[in-house]
Amino acid sequence: MTNVFEKHRDKLAGVWTLISWEMYDSEGPEGKLVSRPHGDKPLGKVVISQSGYLSAILVTPSCLTPPLPSDDWSQASNEDVLRIGRNLTTYAGPMEVHERDNNSGELLWHTTVEIAHNPNWIGKHQTRLARYSEEGGVLYMTLRPVKPYVHKDGTKTWGVLKWKKVGP
Repeated sequence: MTNVFEKHRDKLAGVWTLISWEMYDSEGPEGKLVSRPHGDKPLGKVVISQSGYLSAILVTPSCLTPPLPSDDWSQASNEDVLRIGRNLTTYAGPMEVHERDNNSGELLWHTTVEIAHNPNWIGKHQTRLARYSEEGGVLYMTLRPVKPYVHKDGTKTWGVLKWKKVGP
């Protein structure tokens, strides 16, 4: 597959803010909403550089309160580190973008993870299906992982993350 990032750079590059993260019980449009892992007002940013480097951070807002007793993270209690760390998703790395050949209009992203909250992701790919839309002059993207999330009990859910472009 050919990397088409250059072709889509103007649309992709910039700062995106997370407006929703929802998990469904099936992949298609008939899926039933199961959860909102980061609540009704999730916090998240994706920054994509002009050269195709992606950095993503997502956090559950409720885990950020109460505030830590100090600005020095190393002074946080183990309970505070666990409370925040379990609700944090981060990764960064160069991305490739491919056009799907099924006329869906979706793009396939492959980010080669160089750094992440989960060391098991490093050196591997995070792959997403991306669809773009424009509403009132504002650009939105919807990202879906290509594989379901498998829970401890074996059930599977499919994530849908909606982002709004907020800066170049």
